[in-house]
Amino acid sequence: MATKEQNISDNIGWYTKGIKLSREYLNNRWCVRCKKQNPTPYLRNNIHLLSGGQKIKTLSVVDIGCGNGRNSRFLKNQGSKYVYSLDMANDYGDKIILGKEEFSIQPNSIDIVLANYVFMFLNKKERQQVIAQIKKIAKKGCKIIIELYPAKDSFAKDEESALKMQKEIFEQLKWEKLRYSKMKFIAEKKE
Repeated sequence: MATKEQNISDNIGWYTKGIKLSREYLNNRWCVRCKKQNPTPYLRNNIHLLSGGQKIKTLSVVDIGCGNGRNSRFLKNQGSKYVYSLDMANDYGDKIILGKEEFSIQPNSIDIVLANYVFMFLNKKERQQVIAQIKKIAKKGCKIIIELYPAKDSFAKDEESALKMQKEIFEQLKWEKLRYSKMKFIAEKKE
């Protein structure tokens, strides 16, 4: 019988071969921050910028790689009625293999995209596919928050590669910069 590690393509990627990965395994292998229950400080401190002065309850949100749902729950607690949570383990939200499967979300329907601590676990081809999906589901005026961190079992093993990845993601999005700092940014779709 194959081990869980043997069932992960590229030794790092999120693609599984029919095996249900537990949240505990994901947390121990990749999602070291998933054990936290509070929203990321960057999200909490920038919720006003993401909502653009609108009432959060009227905005539709997708939380890509939602982990244990901490950011999704935060937005629901802020009043958002439309939060789509996506993760490879379906213990919170809908199961999806990022970079391999299409989002089951209507085009031009999302106001806010959360992608906290997920892109560094996707290879370049998977990142491009996810970015294409984000562009497809985002309404004009949609805001995205992206956070990265270096992780030994990722495609951003150190700060330098995480910063390079941040720049590549930002350039591929081609959205307007609202906030941009070390390993995190917020941007807006203007077209």
